[in-house]
Amino acid sequence: MTTNVPLPSSAPPEFLSSGRPDLQDPPWTHSLAYISRALPRGLAALVTAAQLRGDARVADYGCASMPYRSFFPATADYVGIDLAGNPQAQLHLQPDGTVPTADGGFDLVLSSQVLEHVSDPALYLRECYRMLRPGGQLILSTHGIMVYHRDPVDYWRWTGEGLDRIVRLAGFEVEQFTGIMGLAPTGLQLFQDATYGHVPRWLRPVFVWCLQKLIAWFDRLHSPQSRAVNALVFALRARKPLPVEGLAT
Repeated sequence: MTTNVPLPSSAPPEFLSSGRPDLQDPPWTHSLAYISRALPRGLAALVTAAQLRGDARVADYGCASMPYRSFFPATADYVGIDLAGNPQAQLHLQPDGTVPTADGGFDLVLSSQVLEHVSDPALYLRECYRMLRPGGQLILSTHGIMVYHRDPVDYWRWTGEGLDRIVRLAGFEVEQFTGIMGLAPTGLQLFQDATYGHVPRWLRPVFVWCLQKLIAWFDRLHSPQSRAVNALVFALRARKPLPVEGLAT
């Protein structure tokens, strides 16, 4: 039996550039047109809820080309963190997966569509916790029900309860949790992804346009409660607790 899934490697992964810009309002003929609009809206709402000061220190953990920099105050100290090989990152991960920065140095850690790609999610979340000052916040999004995609590897998927649990086990208090793109549109997205290669090339733009518009329409039928259970992508805002007075930190 043969497989096109890459075998595990002992070497630390390096940044994999797709050669394409991050998706920002792509045309409706793009296979990820709807989620590429919905995810930034969801993240922007979480950033607004975080109520950061203008001089906040923000770590974009797995920053790629920093597509969400504009969501934060222009005066914020915004630090990109990524794998070796990303020229836009100010900090690069060490071979053991840790970040070369001091404890408690950031007011907020942003992690968008990264957790599914890391080999040790618990270590990644511990680093998020370590980098934050007490009371600091984590804004994180990752895959729920999603087709496999490498960047440069792809390991994990979560249920709503599973993601909430792993974040809490890292020490965080989850304050907001949301699903982005509910179950019916997710089913349509998976149908599109599974059948796209069998559609004649000349027909693909129309095929994708129709499905992406259906996805957008069907997503309106889902309540926030249903999206928090089943979604293409989950997003959350969590806080590192303040130390309890009288107890050792």
